[in-house]
Amino acid sequence: MSIESPPSWPVVDPPPFLPAPRRRWPFALFVAVVLALAGAGAAYAWLNPGLFVPSAGRDAAEADAGANDSAVMTDLLAAQQKTADDLAAIDRTIANQQEQLKAIVSQLAELSSKIDALKSPAPQAPVAPSPFPGPAAAMPSASVPPVAPAPAARVVPKQKKPPRATTPTGPISVGGAPLNTAPDATVR
Repeated sequence: MSIESPPSWPVVDPPPFLPAPRRRWPFALFVAVVLALAGAGAAYAWLNPGLFVPSAGRDAAEADAGANDSAVMTDLLAAQQKTADDLAAIDRTIANQQEQLKAIVSQLAELSSKIDALKSPAPQAPVAPSPFPGPAAAMPSASVPPVAPAPAARVVPKQKKPPRATTPTGPISVGGAPLNTAPDATVR
């Protein structure tokens, strides 16, 4: 077998290059879209003349702005006055609440001091017998200040111990073993 081709095969020349026929519809579609967008832009510009001519819209806006400024200013002043009144009312409310809170705190401190006084027994001074019986003890001396009587201490009763549990009589089962009971034992 040889690699060379036999001379019996005919040599065919490639066909000449011919361009494909052109289609005109994509170009026509592109032109139609461009014309539609241009028409939409023209219609928008026609309906909004102040868009491209800024001075035409300013004259009407300046005339309306002068009339609206006074109305807006009165509205702003009224809103500012209302806000100031609301803030003053809130300040008064806060001041009242702070006064009430101070009163409650002082009452709470007073109550807690009273509770502490009731909880802790007041120390009682031991009463010493007077060395001089008779009228001399009745006269107070000028150098010794009078002693105020001590408040009565509150006596807290002792708590009672709980009653002692009664121990069961009879056999007790430990570990689940059956109990041997005598036939003469009574069932309780």
